[in-house]
Amino acid sequence: MQESLLSVGIDLGTTTTQIIFSRIYLEDKAVTAVPEVKISRKEIIYKSTVYFTPVLSDNRIDLPALKNLVEKEYLKAGIKKNDLQTGAVIITGETARKENASAVLQSLSDFAGDFVVATAGPDLESLLAGLGAGAGEKSKNHGEAVLNFDIGGGTTNAALFIDGEASSTFALDIGGRLLRLQKDGTINYVSAKIKDLLVELGLEDKIRPGEKADFGDLHLLTRTFAKILYRIIRQLTLTPAAKKLFIGHECGPFGLPLAMISGGVAEYVYRDFTPRNIEDVALFGDIGPLLGSSVRDYFSAHGMQLQKPKEKIRATVIGAGTHSLCLSGSTISADESVLPIKNLPVMQLSLEQSTADIEKSGKILQQKLRLFPDDLPALALAGTVAPSYSDVKTLARMIAENIPVQLNQPLVILLEADFAKALGLTLKRYLADTQIICLDRIKAHDGDYIDIGRSIGSAVPVVVKTLIFTA
Repeated sequence: MQESLLSVGIDLGTTTTQIIFSRIYLEDKAVTAVPEVKISRKEIIYKSTVYFTPVLSDNRIDLPALKNLVEKEYLKAGIKKNDLQTGAVIITGETARKENASAVLQSLSDFAGDFVVATAGPDLESLLAGLGAGAGEKSKNHGEAVLNFDIGGGTTNAALFIDGEASSTFALDIGGRLLRLQKDGTINYVSAKIKDLLVELGLEDKIRPGEKADFGDLHLLTRTFAKILYRIIRQLTLTPAAKKLFIGHECGPFGLPLAMISGGVAEYVYRDFTPRNIEDVALFGDIGPLLGSSVRDYFSAHGMQLQKPKEKIRATVIGAGTHSLCLSGSTISADESVLPIKNLPVMQLSLEQSTADIEKSGKILQQKLRLFPDDLPALALAGTVAPSYSDVKTLARMIAENIPVQLNQPLVILLEADFAKALGLTLKRYLADTQIICLDRIKAHDGDYIDIGRSIGSAVPVVVKTLIFTA
């Protein structure tokens, strides 16, 4: 029997805001009596207009205008927020740094039903954009590593995929709206994020607000952006100013992968259009078209063919709406009365096979729980594949003895392996008065957050929000 979930993706970016609705179909693939619910297919049922993100100033998002925009698209799609079971609302790029970004996220999350991601981490954006662009799928189907650069208005978010799985992510302050200008070439805005790079290029007195832009100067800047991306792909040395463009952390070594470009700027990477003057550059009041053509030309001149993405400007929103969900099925133990659960922090505990090692883990568990004095985090257990019944009892006793039951909160256990039902039932013997959610086939790490939805048939939908996903 096939069931389905209705999902939303809302991407509020530096330049554009987009919404998609999709239907995710679930199917029991089991060949035995044990259910094995998997996602069988995904269908995008509605794509909104691509809007310019409403902004009042460089530091505030126009919240009333944004809410009107979203309400209008829900009406056009014929969808109500209560119809939704999953999805993601994310603020990306420079917009995530606006003064009222948190208030905007809270407001938008009200449009997304009971179970939805609402976050703005650049590493998560990198992951979702790469999935939406098809980089993960290409790496799996062709057996080659693929590095996707999602170039937007304020940032470039990159994700490396190997055999279909994300291996590392990183982000840079490279984007089409870091410099804005009028049709006559008068510069309106220059982001402080590129100040050191302009100094390094000798352009600090030429590219600044109020000055008339010179086409050659702008081309030097966008060509330098393209050069930085190329040198990252080829693992070549970067200048000090280029290194300062990384957001949070730099990229790690990853060999020589294939390169793919998505994002709004990608529309001009893969289009046969080369700006020849200031008027061509300022089509959208920024340097996006020139940056796109510079990336295309630089990579081509250096003998590197760019792979074509499945999606360009819509990559992130499609990733948010169709790739943020995973399922826990087959052998779960869940107290439905406490679902849905949103924004629960994750604490990972690595386990070995032996009973002695499981018992030693109790001390580690106590130490890590001190980081959460007021809340009981989800406990993600890594390792312990196919344990014996004796080990399951030992594990359940160890958890029960170390969990602070006085917090009177549900106990959520996430397992990579398939013994959630056995562990959940055994835990009930030790913690009879505690509500327990024990889910299998879920990978999560320290620093993650999770949303757990109400069960759909024999499966429970889960979103792991990887806010810290480094190289």
